[in-house]
Amino acid sequence: MVRMDSRPFNFYLSLCFHVVGLCYGNGLLPAESMVGEVTHNVIFTIVNPPNTPFRVVVWTANGTNVITSGGNVDDDIGTGYVGRITLNSTTGSLELRNLVLSDTGEYVVSIIAAGLGPKEGSTTLRVYAPVSKMTITANNIDLVEFNSSVSLSCSSSGSSLSYRWLNGSSEFTASDGVQLDDGNSTLTIVRVTRYDQGPFWCIVSNPINSDNESITLTISYGPENITLKVTPLDVLYGSGSDLTLSCSAESSPPAQFQWALNGELLSNQGPVLRLENIQASQSERISSAKLTISPNPPIIEGGSVTLTCDASGSISNRDWMKNGQPLSPSERIIFSEDNKTVSISPLNLTDSGIFLCHLSNLLSDESASYNLNVNLKGSTQGGPNVGAIVGGSLGAVAVVAVTVIGVVLAMKKGYFKKITSGGRTVGNTGESSTNGGGKGGNQELNYADITQFQKRDGGSVQLGNLGISSTEYAQVRVNNRPGQPT
Repeated sequence: MVRMDSRPFNFYLSLCFHVVGLCYGNGLLPAESMVGEVTHNVIFTIVNPPNTPFRVVVWTANGTNVITSGGNVDDDIGTGYVGRITLNSTTGSLELRNLVLSDTGEYVVSIIAAGLGPKEGSTTLRVYAPVSKMTITANNIDLVEFNSSVSLSCSSSGSSLSYRWLNGSSEFTASDGVQLDDGNSTLTIVRVTRYDQGPFWCIVSNPINSDNESITLTISYGPENITLKVTPLDVLYGSGSDLTLSCSAESSPPAQFQWALNGELLSNQGPVLRLENIQASQSERISSAKLTISPNPPIIEGGSVTLTCDASGSISNRDWMKNGQPLSPSERIIFSEDNKTVSISPLNLTDSGIFLCHLSNLLSDESASYNLNVNLKGSTQGGPNVGAIVGGSLGAVAVVAVTVIGVVLAMKKGYFKKITSGGRTVGNTGESSTNGGGKGGNQELNYADITQFQKRDGGSVQLGNLGISSTEYAQVRVNNRPGQPT
């Protein structure tokens, strides 16, 4: 191929462009930049070409000759463009084939037509390698909720790549617990939760195409929120009945189930246990019975209190007693629907006493009690409170009864004398005197009237309110002797 000496021609163009400004032509190429893909073709199309025959057409890329055509000589094709370009001699348009990344740059065309001065146009070509061969990898596959962190790395072939991460339809941004690194190609989740299983999508794109890939994580958690369903649902079942017990739990991997009866493992495994022809021996024993109150002591007259009776095991019945007598509901005493709680409001001083809750099923029973002490409104000193008595409560009641009886017997033997508000004392015989003086007439004593007795040696024993029965619990406190600070 014969190459022409383009120096006089280039000098002419330069002289025309810079000395004769009117010969500069705009609009030969579109103003928008062009985008090409590696191995594909592009065409630089001339817009508004001169309407007279071309004398010379010159194309350059980044200042380097692509092709110079005209002047009655062979075309001069630049290095790297042989076999890859085609020039339309009528329109001046140029086709560039089998693009490579180095074809990116500024392209300028200059056309000299018969009877016209040179016209020029320029545009920018950007060549990209397409997004392909995407992969996502995780640095940790053994994940445990709240204990593990994971980094997801997204990789792809291509050029000028940008990365985005999605969890469903929500895009990740850097925040507490989420880190984006390496140009957003790496996503790190700190302390994963069960909601971080995905699928997570990595979207890679450039101006010519995009691709995406997803990954799903396995995160272990639970078991938790365990529920047990009984079919048919009832409180008591007759011997010979059939039951189905269904257990469920939130867990990953799925929970394994093991059934036990009264602490002994059964051979049954799986979430469902079917019992046919059940017998009383299959009931769950009651254990760890307890009786608690709310609010905590001191309990004040005019306020309110709630007693709660509970235990482990299958509970068929709850029965309440106070001071050995059945407790019945009233306007002030309210039982819950399952008899688990008793609420008293407003409280009276006479509500003090031993409350006992008896729980039972066909196989076992257990009791728990609580010594409730209601203090006088405005009192700054509450009496002793035995509190909840868990297990062996009947023994405690017996001890209390003996204490009361002992006090009453001592009174009958004359060991105590009553101190009245007027300063007189009354012996248990009914004789009264002033400051220990002579007889003051008979005063009949009864249990409801007993408040304080003084020992002959100067000590005193104060009793709380007693009911009609001498076996009712009484609060006992030994005060200081007369003359000592109270």
